[in-house]
This record gives sequence, C-alpha cells and structure tokens, in this order.
Amino acid sequence: MCVWCERYSEGAERWYFNPANYARRLYKIRREEAEAAGAEANPQRAGGMTAGGRPFQEAMAVRDVATMERIKKEAEERAWATHFGQVVTLEETLKIVDLIYPIGQMTCNCRRSMRGLPDEENFTCIGMGPGMYKWERWPDTYRGGVEFLTTAQAKDLVTRLHHRGYVQVMYTFGTPYLGGICNCDYPDCGGFRTTVDLGIKCVWKGHYVAQVDPNKCNGCGLCVSRCQFKALSFNPSYNMAYVDQMQCFGCGQCQIPCKPNAISLLDRSKIPALATVW
Repeated sequence: MCVWCERYSEGAERWYFNPANYARRLYKIRREEAEAAGAEANPQRAGGMTAGGRPFQEAMAVRDVATMERIKKEAEERAWATHFGQVVTLEETLKIVDLIYPIGQMTCNCRRSMRGLPDEENFTCIGMGPGMYKWERWPDTYRGGVEFLTTAQAKDLVTRLHHRGYVQVMYTFGTPYLGGICNCDYPDCGGFRTTVDLGIKCVWKGHYVAQVDPNKCNGCGLCVSRCQFKALSFNPSYNMAYVDQMQCFGCGQCQIPCKPNAISLLDRSKIPALATVW
C-alpha cells in the first residue's frame, strides 16, 4: 500500500476510490491548509514541475550533488502537498469515472506549452469534481473552455486515449483532493519529464507492475515502443521482451499490442522487492 492510501483511503481499496478525495470546498481554502502546504491560489503553479527547472539542471551539469538533493527534496515536498500525480490503469480509471461529478473534457496545459497545440486540437485532459466550477478563479487552467461529459462519454474518451498510447494519471490539486485525470505521454507531460529525466518524483508509480510470461511471449517486440518510462526492452538472446520492474509504473500500455497476452499486471504490494518502490 502506498503512503497516500495509508493516509487517505479511509477504508476504500485505494485512496483514489475514496469519494471524499473529490469533494474539496469551492471558493475557500482553509487557512491552515494553505499555511501547511505553501500553496498558491493555483496548485498547478506550486507543484514540483515548476520547483525543479533550470537550477536543478545547472546543478546536474556541474555534478553538484548537494544542491541537486536539496532542490529535489524541496520540489518533492512542495509537489506532494499541492500538485502531483499517480499512474492508474484503464480499469481503475473507469471505476473512478463512476465516482465523480461533474466531468469535463478540457485542454492540456503541458501540450499547449510543449507543442504549441491550438486549443481545438488539445482536448486531452479530464477535469472532475467541484473544481470544474472555478472558471473565474483559474482562467488559464480552463483556456479553451470545458465540454461537460456524461459518465459513458468519459469512459469512451479515456478508453480511446488509452489505446492511442496515453497513460492515465490521477492528479491532486491541493492534496489529497483529486481534480484531474490527465492522459499523459513522454515527453509532452511535464510531470513525466520531471520524474523520468530529473528523478524528482512528481508522478508516483501505480499499484501494479508488468510481468512477461516467457512461455507466451513471441518476441515481436511491439510492447517496447509503448512504454513511457524506459522500463521495457527487448532481449535478443532470449527473443522476448524484458520488464525492469523497478522502473515500471504499472500503466498497462505494454499489454495493448500483445497478441499472445504474454504480459500481466501484478499487485505491487504483494511483491516484497517492489512493495515500497513507488
């Protein structure tokens, strides 16, 4: 069980299955919350993705380990208090969609900044819960507007995006309040880049980990190109795919092209070597 489930599941199987974590108050942040988290008016601007940046990369360039560790610690603490994500499977996402209201399709800030996508081509994120009514408070977050969806429409959307190769990530907006299902990919996603490239954990691994069945794998290698986290490789000596389970985030993307169904997702908490690897 991850630390967030220990703190915020309140009897639910996972912390993101607890309806209370989608019920943040509208238009008022309790003073003690803001002081504890150091949160700005928009939690997205207070996360680790903005706290790492150039100073961390400059320290990396000169191998200033002490500075790197200090910035990393500060960035992670800030992200975990305000705005961070955890990978979920498609099946978990569909279950989450049944818990939340309202649901809105909206533009992705990462793809806007990374690729310069116009709003009409950029509706790849899902917002949910009371934050969807905060139009006038966070106008930049809602650029392009919002298309409100039914539960069935939302499930259809995340399923299509998942099969296209996007990874579903639950994001907090003032922890523990979950306000978005981001459909992420590397290198477009700021959270993925910060986590994978810099080692600053703005995105936590999911509750599952992939495993290849050597008796079923036919060596096609199609799964390797689906991995966003550098966890999959192809072993020519054995003519099969190999999963680095320490690196795996458990998104399930590798299962999609696998015709012999050689890849399964295992519960991370039941594997002793991985139970604390988040």
